[in-house]
Amino acid sequence: MPNVPFYPQEAYQCGPAALAGVLNYWGVQVSPADIAAEIFSAKAKGTLDIDMIFYAERKGLKAVQFKGNLDDLQRNIHSRNPLIVLVDYGFWVYEQDHFMVVVGYAKGGIIANSGKEKHKFIPLDNFLKTWERAKFWTLRVTPQ
Repeated sequence: MPNVPFYPQEAYQCGPAALAGVLNYWGVQVSPADIAAEIFSAKAKGTLDIDMIFYAERKGLKAVQFKGNLDDLQRNIHSRNPLIVLVDYGFWVYEQDHFMVVVGYAKGGIIANSGKEKHKFIPLDNFLKTWERAKFWTLRVTPQ
């Protein structure tokens, strides 16, 4: 889905950047800075997933969080619904959570708007390992 807007994230701003891309895709004009001003937590050094859900709903969209799988990703991409996923790039007991927007898939991997990279190819085994550590957290935001 090449028409999903991409916003390079600032430090600890992956949630607002991912959410801004999906909201703008659905016609809700908002910047990552606008979102961060309302839901970013400096204390948590990030954005809580529940706040992302509530923010999308306040903007008039339907937001459904669920435990996803590869079939969900492929089905939603075919239906032109970008998905926000949470991955954990940490190790052992150290968590390093990161939100990204899955915009496509290709042989051997997924394509995501992530961090400062648009349409980043992530090998499937790397993606699945980090997504599993985040309990396959997935957010679908769509019009009501």
